[in-house]
Amino acid sequence: MNASFLTHFARGASLLFVAALAGCGAQRPKDPPGVVTLEFFNYASPEFLELYNNKLIPAFEKKHPNIKIRTITDLGNTSYDAKLMTLMAGKIPPDLIHVTQQNFPFYAVKDAVLPLDDFIRDDPAFDAGDYYPQVMHELNYKDRQLGLPSDFSTIIFFYNQELFEKYGVEPPKPDWTWDDFLAAARKLTRDTDGDGHTDLYGFSNPSSYNRWPAWVWMNGGDIFSKDGSDCVMDTPEAIGGMEFYVNLSLKEKVAPTPGQSLGQDFEDMFASQRVAMIADSRFAYKRFVQTRKLKFRWDAAPMPRGKEQATTFIWGANCIMRSTKHPKEAWEFLKFLSGPEAARINAEAGNALPALISAAEEAVNNPSPGTPKHDRYFLDAVSYGRTAPFPPQFAEYNAAMVGLQDAFLGLKPVDKACRDFTKDVNTLLHGEVF
Repeated sequence: MNASFLTHFARGASLLFVAALAGCGAQRPKDPPGVVTLEFFNYASPEFLELYNNKLIPAFEKKHPNIKIRTITDLGNTSYDAKLMTLMAGKIPPDLIHVTQQNFPFYAVKDAVLPLDDFIRDDPAFDAGDYYPQVMHELNYKDRQLGLPSDFSTIIFFYNQELFEKYGVEPPKPDWTWDDFLAAARKLTRDTDGDGHTDLYGFSNPSSYNRWPAWVWMNGGDIFSKDGSDCVMDTPEAIGGMEFYVNLSLKEKVAPTPGQSLGQDFEDMFASQRVAMIADSRFAYKRFVQTRKLKFRWDAAPMPRGKEQATTFIWGANCIMRSTKHPKEAWEFLKFLSGPEAARINAEAGNALPALISAAEEAVNNPSPGTPKHDRYFLDAVSYGRTAPFPPQFAEYNAAMVGLQDAFLGLKPVDKACRDFTKDVNTLLHGEVF
């Protein structure tokens, strides 16, 4: 975790807390004798509630009958942090929270979560080396480990084998390049019914922040300077990477524009065979293997190499709140959520890959029916994956990205969008925004 990003945010963190509604110090119900109840704040999506309330928490409580877990949630994922700040300001915070790469910086800079270094050092049953260091590092701030990862995924390619075969396109090789990818996308983009409109696209290029940074990195560019103090999206390498990615739809026309997607997201278009290739996370297995069970043969492939090899990481993790009155019990639950049994439950639920190395290897070596043959490319990509940088001023940063969305819509030239974005973000980082 880049400390420079977090330091910038410290200026405005107090104002956000003031904005949160202060509670009246409501008290929790008293625990029965010998029992400790921990409150765990989590996202309210049906998938999360099913996974935690019906699988993970019962499994933990069975092994720890003296510890009970009470899940509390927000009314919708968009209000997650607002509700958590309200609980903190009202002096009724939970004992543990779930975080992602987006919101973790706020809680790190506010010193709201408990450092785990003493627990890690003193617990003979826990070995930090059992986890992917790339993900563990993301939860480290100022040389303190502030959380444990539960799951993660790199982004790699999925491709429709039947469409490749039908149109005589060679499948992706482990060392394929941007040129190879573009040649395949062109061959696969077709007007299949002769009505003058494209029915099949070679690729889909969503504008999400977990996708486009990879193309900047692959072209030798970057989003921020090494120390995180400056946005550098105005360099020729960064602009060139964005131009290649955006122009897949605008100039090459091998990917649909938002209007041409007809309301389908890129996964729906792949499932309905309207696009032949997508870049996606392993979380898509829940949709493609468990729910929809794709009716055609498909496989995984690595990201094509540009000047460099790169891709993006996404991850989920859990933290203990510094204010907890039961740190030892909270550590036991935190360990469980990242440990072998929870990793197995998460893998069975189709939730990306466990951050526990042995469990991730097990998931790949013993795949579920319908899993792509080259599933291992997800783990191979760990060596060249990066997390898209999330500065703590994420709301303002997200607003600055609107100009980049204009580039995807063809409303602004890519080079201008990148330069405007750089200027806006550097004003945010260097100015007294808060």
